[in-house]
Amino acid sequence: MVSEKGNDRFWLGSIHVKMTLVILGFVGIIAYVTSISIFGLGAQDAKMRFIEQVGLVETHFFGELADKLSELRLTETLVHHAETEPERLESLQLLALRRASVGQLMIQMDAIMPGRVDAAQLDRFRKAWRRYAELHDRQFSLVNDGSSEDGVRSAIHKAYGDAEQALDILIEDSQARINSEVQASNELSSEIMTTMAVAAAIATCVALLLYRAARRNIFAPLREITEALTALAQGRTDVELPECEAKDEIGDLAAACRVFRANLADLEEAHRVAKIARKAAETMALADPLTNLPNRRALAAKLRRYFAAGEGTPSCALLIVDLDRFKPVNDLLGHMVGDLVLCAVAKRLQEAAARAGMVARLGGDEFAVVIRLADGADADARPAQKMARRIREALRAPIQVADHRIEIDASIGIALSRHAADATTLLSCADIAMYRGKKSQHDPICLFEPEMQGELRRRVDLEKALRRALQAGEVRPHYQPIIDLSTRRLTGFEILARWSDPEIGPVSPEIFIPLAEQQGLILELSTAMLAQACRDAARWPLDITLSMNVSPVQLRDRRFPELLLESLRAHGFPPQRLELEITETALIGDVDEVRDILVRLRAAGIKVSLDDFGMGYSSLNHLRQFRIDKVKIDKSFTCTVFEDPESALIVRSVISLARGLRLAVVAEGIEDERTAEMMGLMGCDLGQGFHFGKAVDGDGAAALARPQGAREAAA
Repeated sequence: MVSEKGNDRFWLGSIHVKMTLVILGFVGIIAYVTSISIFGLGAQDAKMRFIEQVGLVETHFFGELADKLSELRLTETLVHHAETEPERLESLQLLALRRASVGQLMIQMDAIMPGRVDAAQLDRFRKAWRRYAELHDRQFSLVNDGSSEDGVRSAIHKAYGDAEQALDILIEDSQARINSEVQASNELSSEIMTTMAVAAAIATCVALLLYRAARRNIFAPLREITEALTALAQGRTDVELPECEAKDEIGDLAAACRVFRANLADLEEAHRVAKIARKAAETMALADPLTNLPNRRALAAKLRRYFAAGEGTPSCALLIVDLDRFKPVNDLLGHMVGDLVLCAVAKRLQEAAARAGMVARLGGDEFAVVIRLADGADADARPAQKMARRIREALRAPIQVADHRIEIDASIGIALSRHAADATTLLSCADIAMYRGKKSQHDPICLFEPEMQGELRRRVDLEKALRRALQAGEVRPHYQPIIDLSTRRLTGFEILARWSDPEIGPVSPEIFIPLAEQQGLILELSTAMLAQACRDAARWPLDITLSMNVSPVQLRDRRFPELLLESLRAHGFPPQRLELEITETALIGDVDEVRDILVRLRAAGIKVSLDDFGMGYSSLNHLRQFRIDKVKIDKSFTCTVFEDPESALIVRSVISLARGLRLAVVAEGIEDERTAEMMGLMGCDLGQGFHFGKAVDGDGAAALARPQGAREAAA
C-alpha cells in the first residue's frame, strides 16, 4: 500500500508529470499562436479578395460609364455633322441606343454605389447628369421638329463638362479609397506576421530554457547513470555515481544504481567464492574420495587430451592393475580394513611410479597407471613391463593393518598408445590384457598383442550388439518369484534382465550389465526394463510387488529419481509397489548425494532394500544412515548354512540385527525345501531361489501371480 506522502511526491515531483505539463504548455502556446495566425491571415486574405473584387467592379463600372458618356457625346457630334438624311437618321438611332445604355448604367449606379462612394460627389454627378440629360433631350427634340438648336448646344456642352468632371472626381475618390483599404490590409498582415515571428521567438526561447533545464536535471543525470551502468556491466565496481538530490525518478534511479553497484560487488565476491567452491567440486569430481587419487573420469580426460594432441606426441603406456585376493579381506575383516588396504595400495603405486606417470583408481580394487615412453611410434614396451614388475613387487609385500598381516597380489594389463586410436580403445586393450593376465597360470603381467585384437573386436561387437538390442527391445525382463516363507504365498517378483541376441545367442547378465555401465547405457537399460515390467504387472494382483536392481552409476545421477517417477506415472504404476535393490558398493563415494537420492525416492513411497548384505562394505552405519527397509542375505551364506557353522551364525546375526531395526529379511539362493524350512525357522521373512521357481517371462509371471483357484482352473 502506497503512503499518502508517497502519492504527493509522485504527483508533484514525478518527471512524468513535469514533462507532461511542460509539453502540454508548450504545445498550447504554439497551438494558440498558430490558430490566431491562421484565423487572422485567413480573414485578411478574404478581406483582400473582397477589396480586390469590389475595386475591380467599381473601376470597371466607372470606366464603362465614362466610356458610354464619351460615346454618347461623340454620337451627338456625328448627328450634327451628318451630310445626308440617311446618315442623319442612322446617327440618331445610334444616339438613342447610347442614351439608353447610359441611362441603364445610371440606374445600376443608384443601386450599388450608395454607401461605397462619397454621397456629395455622387449627388453632384447625378445633378450634372440630369442637367446634361435634359439638355440632350431638349436639343434633339428641336432637331426632330426643325427648330433652332444653337442656344442649346452651348449649354449641353457645359453640362457634359460638369458631368465628366464629377465622374472623374468619383473615380479618383474610388481609387483613393481602394488604395487606402489595401494599404490598411497590408499593414494588418504585417502586424500579424510580426506577431507570429515574436511568438515563435518567444516559443523558441521557452523551448531552449526547457531544454537547458531538462539537460541539467534529466539528461545529464541519465547520461551519468548510463555510463555507470555500462561500467558495471563491464565488471567494474569502482564506479562512483554523483549524488543526486532530485526527489523524482532520476533520484530513485541514481539510488537504485548505487544499490546495484553494492549488490554487484557482493555478487562478485560471492562469484569468487563460488568459483573457488566449483574448482574444489571439480577437483572432488575428478578424485577418488577414499584414496584421493584421480578417478576414472580424470584418467579418461587425460587420455583424451593425449590422443587429441595428434602426431608428435610422445608414446605412452596404460597399465591396469587389478588386485588379487582382496575380496576375502573385505569378507573376513570388513570394509574398514579393506579401505585401509586400498589406501596403502594407492601409496605404494605412487611410490612405484615415482613421478614417471599418473596413478588413478578406476573403482573397487582396480587401479591404472599411465607412463610416458620414448618418442616415436615404435616405442619399446620394456619400460612399461619393467614398471609393471616393480608395481607387482611393491604390492606383494605384506601390508600391516592393526593386528592383521595382509598379503595380496595383482594382475596387470599393459597397452601401448600405438595399439589404439582413442582413449576408449586404449582402456579396452589394457582391460583385455589384464583379464588375460588374470587367467594366466604363469605370469599375471600381460602386454596387449595384436592377436588379442579379435577379443577386442568381439567386445566392440558386443557393445554394438547391446546398443542395437536396446533399440530393438531385445533385452527383456524376466521375473523371479519372492515367496513369504511362513505362508508360501507369492508376494512379489524381482526383475532380472535377459538378452538373447539373434546372432550371438544368449548373453549372461554378468557380461552385458557391466558393459552397459561402462558404456553409459545402464539408465536406458533400466528404463526399458521398468517400462516393460510395469506393463506386465498390470495383469498381476495389486498386492504383488516389483523389485529392481539399481546400478551404482544411477545413484550418482541426480536426475534418476525424477526420471524413475516420471516412468512410473507414464505407466500408471504406484510407487508403493516398487522396491529398489542397491548393492553395498553403491553406498561408497559421495554419501550425501546417495542419501539425498534415496530420501527423495522413499518420500515418493518407493522402498529400498540392501542387496548381498554382508558381502561388501556394509556396516551398521549404512542401515541407520540410509534408512533401509529390507536386507537380502547373500546366497553364499544361504547355500552353506548346513555345512558351515560360521555361515549359520552370520545368518542368525543378520536376522537378529534386522529384527532389532525392524527391517524385513530376504534369503537369496534357496535351492531346496530343507533350506527354505531352515530359513523360516531362523526368522527370515521372505525367500527366493530355484526352489520356488526360476526367472520367467511376462506370461509366466502372470500365470504365477494368478490365485491358486484360477491356476487350477486354467490347468
